[in-house]
Amino acid sequence: MKRGRQQKILDIISAKRIATQHQLSAELARHGHAATQSSVSRDIVELGLTKADGYYAAPRAALPVGGMISDLDTAGDNLIVVRTDVGQAQPAAIAIDNAGINEIVGTVAGDDTILVAVKNSAAQRLAIRKLVKLFTRPAARARRTTQRKVRPSAHVPSHK
Repeated sequence: MKRGRQQKILDIISAKRIATQHQLSAELARHGHAATQSSVSRDIVELGLTKADGYYAAPRAALPVGGMISDLDTAGDNLIVVRTDVGQAQPAAIAIDNAGINEIVGTVAGDDTILVAVKNSAAQRLAIRKLVKLFTRPAARARRTTQRKVRPSAHVPSHK
């Protein structure tokens, strides 16, 4: 029952834009899966769902196309496998290490794959969410930086 409901959640969020747990509960009910808000909340945590542009997404779906990392997967309860383009694993691993994500014990990078060691399965879910946020943030940060550079400052003193 739980596994079926969680699979249906993944199906729903891949087919529709769902912004709230209430919307997700309503969609589940429409598909014959009655669930309380607390059950939906637990499912969201267990599935490691994140929000991308305000809508629920599975961690893989939230990754930007053409970003530094191309895929995330798990290997047991203590490893996350991160895939990158060829030659990008080392820079991505450095970014992960520099992010200071507490749930991550360490990283090992090859050419296009990073093994991320975590403390336990709960830490794994949190780390996946934080990794998705880490690698989806630069575009937004770049937009804000560009906007700041374009905007003239009214308080710049004149040097005459």
